[in-house]
Amino acid sequence: MKALFPLLLRAAAILLFAAVSCAALNWLRREPLPLRGEWSKHVEHRALKAGLNLLGISTLQQAVASGSSRILDARPTADFRAGHLPGAQSLPFELAAELLASMQLDLQRDQSIITYCARNDCDEGLELALFLRRTGYTNTVLYAGGLAEWRAAGGKVEVER
Repeated sequence: MKALFPLLLRAAAILLFAAVSCAALNWLRREPLPLRGEWSKHVEHRALKAGLNLLGISTLQQAVASGSSRILDARPTADFRAGHLPGAQSLPFELAAELLASMQLDLQRDQSIITYCARNDCDEGLELALFLRRTGYTNTVLYAGGLAEWRAAGGKVEVER
């Protein structure tokens, strides 16, 4: 029993150090991670905090059917080719600045633009929407549900060959 006490004391010290370190690092982050709450809504909360409008599935379905908005898929190109929303164009977040600067994607500053990514817990669609807004695209909204919600709602998916 005497040998167990020092071991428990060390384990408690390590746990305390880890908890304090994590709390300090989270405090130092520009956007701290939420300590409680539903993680799947994290992207939506960040979007709303940044003043970005969110789009629901029914409004997205109307936009896809009418073709009234440019729909941009923020996922990597390989994921886009494997399946994407009908009429969507690929604009991977990592390549957005380069592709827009080289005029490989013709976007009008005031046109309706919808961004999305894989599902409600990925943030590439959010990051792309925020980037577009920072660079002067004034009518950009986020579809936070992503391709997963679209498929779950029975939406058709286009595949590149």
